[in-house]
Amino acid sequence: MTVHPGAPAMEAAPEGTTSPAPVEWSWNPWRERPRPAWIALAASALSAVILLVAGAGPVLAAILTLAVAGMLSPLLLPSHCRVDDTGVAVRGAFGWERRAWSSLRRARPTADGFLVSPFASAHRLDPFRALALPLPASGRSSLAAPLCAHFESHGL
Repeated sequence: MTVHPGAPAMEAAPEGTTSPAPVEWSWNPWRERPRPAWIALAASALSAVILLVAGAGPVLAAILTLAVAGMLSPLLLPSHCRVDDTGVAVRGAFGWERRAWSSLRRARPTADGFLVSPFASAHRLDPFRALALPLPASGRSSLAAPLCAHFESHGL
């Protein structure tokens, strides 16, 4: 796998231990899930129209539309994921979001990839604290095995 500029720094594994190789991949919502991406784009545009029709000034409408688009950014913008010895990281619209292995208690497969969570079982705060690792459909099977190796080596 290639190392991308700005990727989280890796720490060396303790001597005498072997750890799985780092795994990196990118996920593009326009390729993987175009329908939700178009819906998110339409919702962002519709919010701008509604704000302008409601009488919000153009500056306020632009700011609020950007806020809506920011909330929908996982459906609009590509993300880059990395799993290594230090933990799990996902780069999205607002930079890298990282979780150290010491803070993770659970990893489970989902329809689109994996979900890593700081909670040992399903929790009501998972949507806010867990980290989704979307896998591209074309490479899902080749990425799943090394990811499972990382999860198992860290007790998840």
